[in-house]
Formats: sequence, C-alpha cells, structure tokens
Amino acid sequence: MARKPVKEEKVKKGRRVNLEIVVNSKGESKSMFAEDAYPTVATIDDYRSPKERSIELSRKLQNNGFTVYHVGEFSISASCSEEKFETFFKTKISKVRIPQKAKVPSDYVMRAPGKSDPWTLPSVDGLDGLIERAYIQHDPIFFADERSLPPFWNDKFRLRVPVDVAQILRAASIHKRNITGQGVRVVMPDTGFYHHPYFVEQGYNFLSVTAPDSLDHTTDTYGHGTGECANLFATAPGINFIGIKMGSWKYNDASNATLAIKTATELRPDIITCSWGYSKDLPGTQMPNWLKPLYLAVLDAVSKGITVCVSAGNGHYGFPGSIPEVISVGGVYVDEKLKYSATKYTSGFESTWFPGRNVPDVSGLCGIPPTADYIILPVQAKAALEKSNGWGAFSGTSAASPMVAGVCALLKEADPHLTPDDIKNILRHTARDITTGTNAHGKKAVPGPDLATGFGLVDAERAIETIL
Repeated sequence: MARKPVKEEKVKKGRRVNLEIVVNSKGESKSMFAEDAYPTVATIDDYRSPKERSIELSRKLQNNGFTVYHVGEFSISASCSEEKFETFFKTKISKVRIPQKAKVPSDYVMRAPGKSDPWTLPSVDGLDGLIERAYIQHDPIFFADERSLPPFWNDKFRLRVPVDVAQILRAASIHKRNITGQGVRVVMPDTGFYHHPYFVEQGYNFLSVTAPDSLDHTTDTYGHGTGECANLFATAPGINFIGIKMGSWKYNDASNATLAIKTATELRPDIITCSWGYSKDLPGTQMPNWLKPLYLAVLDAVSKGITVCVSAGNGHYGFPGSIPEVISVGGVYVDEKLKYSATKYTSGFESTWFPGRNVPDVSGLCGIPPTADYIILPVQAKAALEKSNGWGAFSGTSAASPMVAGVCALLKEADPHLTPDDIKNILRHTARDITTGTNAHGKKAVPGPDLATGFGLVDAERAIETIL
C-alpha cells in the first residue's frame, strides 16, 4: 500500500494538463458563466473578451511558467504540469468519476479538481484580477470503434473508398457533372494525417498541419484522422483539404479540442468536420463550465459562416454534436443487398442542455454490432489502427461526419452563397428516409424525422438538385 502514493506522484509530475483560461472582463463583456448566459450565433459578440486584457493575462501567464498556445477571443489556451496547476491554484487534482451512461472507453480517464477541492486565484502579478476561470480540458473520444480484422479481407461484407461510399450517398453522379467540391476548403481536426500512397494516387489536394500543442504533422501513429478523411474525399474528391493534427488521449499528453477548433476557424474554411466529442449531454445534467469555451469556439465558427459537421456518437450523448447550430451526424447501415436501416451502433437522443434539440440531424454510413468493421480505410503503417499492409476497417459516426461534410462541400461549390443554416436545411429535406432499425439508445426508425437517424441518409444528388 505504501507504494501507491509514490506511483501517483510520478504520474502527476510527468503529465501535463491543457487549460482554457477565461479573462475577467470587468463588465466589458458578458461572462459565459453567468446564470443568464445563453450564447447563440446571434449573441456571440457579447462574450468576446477585451483584447488588451487577454494579451496582458497571456504575458503574465508565460512569466509565471505556463505555456501559452493561443490567445482567443473567448479564452486563452495554455498548459502546465499537474503539479504546477495544484501549486498555483492551491487545489488538488484527482480522478473524476464518469457516469456509466456516458459510455467511454475502458482506459479513458478524466482528472480535475473535485468539488471538495476548491481552487483559489493567485494574487501574484495581479492575476486574481485578470482571471475569471481556468478549466482543465479533457480528451475527446474518437467515435470510430474499430475492431481487429482477420488476415483475409473477404470474410465479410465491407465498403470500399471511394467507390462504394460515393455511390451509396449518390455523390458519384454529381462528380460526373464536374461538381467535386473544387475551391471549397474543408478542415478536419483529428489525430493526424499521414500522406498515404492512396491519397497520392487519387490526386487529392491534401495538406496537413499541427495545432499549436501538437508536433510532426507528417505522422499519425493512431490512424484515426488519416483513415476518416478518406470518407470526406469519397464524397468530395476536389476539395482543398487541411487536416489539423491534435493530440490523442491514447498517446503522450492530453489534447485540447477547444484549441483545435480555434485553429481550424483561423484557417478560414468553408466547412469543419469533427469525428470526436464528449459523452456529456446526459439526462439530468447541465453543461459543465470546462466545456463552455469549446461551446463558444464552435458558435464563433458558425457565426463566421463556417458549416460545422460533428459526429453524434456511438451510443454516447455527444457534444458538441448536440449544439443546435451544427450539423449532427448519425449513422445508417447498408448491407450487401442494399437494405437500409438504423444501426444499434449510433446515437440518437433529445438534448438535455438545449431543449427541443434532437440529435442527429442527418446520417452517413456506419456499421453494426458486434464487430462493426465496415469501411476499409488507409492508415499509416504500424499505426495502432492498422489491420493489414497500411489499411484498417472503421465504423461509427466518426466515418459518417466526414462523408456528410463532403456533401456540404458539393453544395458549397454549386452555390457559394449558401449559409450553414441553408446547407443544414437542404440536407435534412432531401435525405433518404429510413424506416427500419433501432439505434443505440433504443430509438426506432419510423417514417419521417426520428431520433434513430434524424431526417435520414444524406442524398447528394437530391441535395444538389434543389439548387441547380
């Protein structure tokens, strides 16, 4: 028993935590933590921090040993060691209990100050007058749910990219009309983006960069981002693609999803797609304060005219997929006989945090339990998700969101003046209605919109026909 505290101390000293630190605006802007705060795209400007105070706070944080990655309009992205956080804010970090309904991976851990360990603002350098709140940012969950494969690939029915995905979502016919997403910039924050030979052979416009808290944009030792972006190219092969490498909770230090969204927004894309999220919008809960900087970052992107697609989750209560202003993407399974149905692998729920918000809006393609390996996708050799010779098999709404983002790019090329609301409404009202099957939350597909698949499976051909 005596060894355990020593082991824990070693973990604490070696691990860094990512932070979003919010400036005390002294009444110059509205606080995101106020009891009456309800940010929307229309009111987002009310929450922007005074620039001068943000710069002053950032400089003083650096002087006091913090690493500052980004000075945003709503919060400052920074990091420090757990030990530094505890000493500076006079608190204690411990493991957070995660509700069973959240459905997180078995090795997923959240660490933060508990309610019984309140923290105080430091008086050094006048920081107590500059900081309103500081919250540890936890790792997102990647909504892929991959499974190991046998050495031979002809053992079961699976989809291929780009041909199968493009045909089922009826994007192939649109490509023949020379609408491929040309001139449309799509950004995807994920685990990394390896330049696989597959992308070179297909002639895709492929650029990878890093978020400020990540390194080496040329590698993806996990494989999630590399694989999932192939689904995006399947529906929109002509896009200008930028992949942002963010940290993965599977490897090294924790990642900061808020910083990834800020970085994506600054690249001025037309579309952002996210194949990850947090299983937090559970019944009987409220949005935790540590997620509010991410919420405002997403709203800020939409306010700038960027269409944001987000995976709804694989049985999770997904956020930011539950934000009303994004396109929340669920899943539909299509078998070898072209039978369409909802799948028990994907989420569908009524948001607790946003009354009246039903998740998802529309669906892409997903697998079914129990193994759910469904779409063969390229990955870096020896990546964690490699199954054989630089390829893996993915499933879940991680795959669905990029597919739908690709259809959004087709619409944006056909009519550059479309707003995020326009695109969402077109996708909803042209989707293929799914009337059979049940999702992970027990919601049945019925005629018309439902919680199993939203408005149904996205149909690129019908969507384009509405504007041409």
